Amino acid sequence: MSPEGKGLFCQVMASLFSPPDQEIIREIGEDRLSSFFKKNVESWGGDESFLKGLPIQSHPEILLEDLKGEYYRLFDEGGSEKISLVESFYKPWTQDPHCPLPFAKGKGYLMGDSALHLSTLYQHCGLEVSEPFKGLPDHLVIELEFLSFLFRYAGDQEIKKVIEDHFDWIPFLKEECEKTHAHPFYMSLIEILDLFIKQEKGRLEKKSDGKKNIHPEVV
Repeated sequence: MSPEGKGLFCQVMASLFSPPDQEIIREIGEDRLSSFFKKNVESWGGDESFLKGLPIQSHPEILLEDLKGEYYRLFDEGGSEKISLVESFYKPWTQDPHCPLPFAKGKGYLMGDSALHLSTLYQHCGLEVSEPFKGLPDHLVIELEFLSFLFRYAGDQEIKKVIEDHFDWIPFLKEECEKTHAHPFYMSLIEILDLFIKQEKGRLEKKSDGKKNIHPEVV
């Protein structure tokens, strides 16, 4: 898979972890998602079980309402499950040993170290987080868009660093979705994303290059 192909993969994933819309339903209805993912999943060592939730036989309007309802149930603040798509939520709020705040080492908070670190990287790259993620720089959608950017403009060393620092929480997200019996569509997406991250991490552990370092000295 070329860097451009990986960038496209991350961009597609970012759109699929956004609230469902008519475009996503059209892609599902025409079975483009299964075709897009199938050859890559197989090349990464996965099997067809990773794709079981993608071909959905349902009327487009019904499917859109079903996925909207499931997205709200799982990932919306007002939903019953409240599964976070934000990295900070799954990690200690800060690793600063001198932070005096009582919740400094606690989990379940936003705008933690990971958010501040990514904000610094975005600024260094001349990128700006758009609405509605302005206050969530480490939301999965934004992280995937940033990874897509890196596959197009950075090198393996930089991609490896971001994957190691900011995609190690995906297994925790997967666990939460399994506990709540998430819709097969979202389980398949998480399985595929987890497989991709593991594949890239393994590849990058064996390889690096000398392209421009986008990371500021704070990294």
